[in-house]
Amino acid sequence: MESVRKTIIARAELRDVNKIRFDAIDRGDILLPWALKPCRIRILMVADGNGPGSFVNITYGRLYFSLSAVVDLLAHSPDWWVRYDVTKAHRQADPLGAADIDGFRFTNPTFDINQFDQIWFFGARQNVDDPERLNDAELAIVARWMDEKKGGVFAVGDHFDLGASLCGRIPRVSTMRKWAVAQNPPTNTGVNRHDTLRRGHDNFYTFNDESDDIPMTTRVRRYPLWSTSPFSYRWAPHPVLCGKDGVIDILPDHPHEGEVIEPTNPTATFSFGSYANKPEYPEVGGTRVMPQIIAWARVQGDHTEGRNGNSGTDRNKGPATAKEFGAIGAYDGHRGNVGRVVVDSTWHHWFDVNLIGRPRSGDQVDAVPNDDPKAFGFEYSAAGRASYARIKNYFLNVAQWLAAPAKQNCMFMRATWGIVVRYPLAEFVSPKLPIWELGGIAKDAIGRRASRCATYSWLSPHFVEWRPFLLERPEDIKTKVPELATPSWDVFETYVLGGITKRMLEVGYAEGEKSGAVDDKQVAAALAEGMAIGAKAFSSDLQTSQREARERLVAIERSAGAQFEAKQFLD
Repeated sequence: MESVRKTIIARAELRDVNKIRFDAIDRGDILLPWALKPCRIRILMVADGNGPGSFVNITYGRLYFSLSAVVDLLAHSPDWWVRYDVTKAHRQADPLGAADIDGFRFTNPTFDINQFDQIWFFGARQNVDDPERLNDAELAIVARWMDEKKGGVFAVGDHFDLGASLCGRIPRVSTMRKWAVAQNPPTNTGVNRHDTLRRGHDNFYTFNDESDDIPMTTRVRRYPLWSTSPFSYRWAPHPVLCGKDGVIDILPDHPHEGEVIEPTNPTATFSFGSYANKPEYPEVGGTRVMPQIIAWARVQGDHTEGRNGNSGTDRNKGPATAKEFGAIGAYDGHRGNVGRVVVDSTWHHWFDVNLIGRPRSGDQVDAVPNDDPKAFGFEYSAAGRASYARIKNYFLNVAQWLAAPAKQNCMFMRATWGIVVRYPLAEFVSPKLPIWELGGIAKDAIGRRASRCATYSWLSPHFVEWRPFLLERPEDIKTKVPELATPSWDVFETYVLGGITKRMLEVGYAEGEKSGAVDDKQVAAALAEGMAIGAKAFSSDLQTSQREARERLVAIERSAGAQFEAKQFLD
């Protein structure tokens, strides 16, 4: 019996080892000869604070105003097609010594901004005229990089003018959110505060409800899709909020947020030193794309006075006026040949205290006991962990969407090649299958790991002729005549993915028979050839379908001209 027990244990251990290895291969941490190295996206995080000993000071370690969970997520990306290299910079000094660079300035002689693909700004210091703000020389460096390198920017602060020192003058960022006192940003007290708390597991609002396992629900902007049926209205969220499991319409809650807005001056310009008179939102080909609010948060209307012995619902800040306000904004700078931008109403959507719980006893102000549920945040319950997975999907979407066009193509190539050498395609799929069937299988395979909008985001820039019919269409699309015979983007996308899959499978099988490795050039050639194959197959099949439709149109026209008499239906 002892030998049997040892055999069972040995098999279990081997199974665990094999699973770890399989997971590492699936993520791209272990590269086999037929695999491609993940695309590398280099992110510079820049944070600030009010100096040593100050409560309002951002850290990359683990305190109240801390980013350790987000940094860890980026360091362990679950997607085989991309890896993130994060450099952590602090304008003053990280209170836990967790930054890679303290006293950071863009004008440091040894710093090269072109070594980075994205910059994420987490601003805590107030006042757009703060002596330690980004100065004109730094802003010229950042602006030129955004324009010429298509560098992606994420920027966030909190209520009132928190974050104005760091973010309040950055091009585009400055007009997509309320940063300065002159813009009348929401404060942290009073009935007009932007309080998004949801009640915890009781009947009251308390400050530390922001650290429980219950998120708030948001309203997301709906972008009409070309329907596959004349009698259905289909839509999609912005790609930043398009998750692996559907729409990402939740965020961590907080009792006093800032506000995202939409710019009102499309022709505004900016100047920083010699980098002067540049358009805030460039016009290309007669089109000027502007930022949009892509998600709104809501203040609940049931906050009543519960302080000082009163029996109301809010024991934290008292009454609050119900309202809706901008929570996330996005600008597709690629349409203007510059970098993309995302802004958020509060860094509390990103901080440890709102994600993985409050500081433990003795660590910092407003700490809770080690066994308090709010010391664990979303990780406290199964429902909380499911919500947290969706919120992390938002963070990763930001990182992918902000990438410049060249990096988008890099990720697309690795994502599509990855599916043909992974389950299920590597198991049973033949390149001889019909292209539309291959495309459907590929969509399913990518959809198991990527967001539901990933293939649209990657493919649509290569087919600009479709642009007037896609997400840019007005939201009153429901008032149009039903689309009875027009082909949809979904079908076109399926064909193109089918062509890509067919060509990549052919390359994979050919190299597999030789037991050889593949390189980027082979896969890139297969991708380019496959896109053309799929598009041509779609055009051919569509023309065949339209010929059949014209034949049926004769019968339809005769039907429309038919005459009927009531006596035909009487006994």
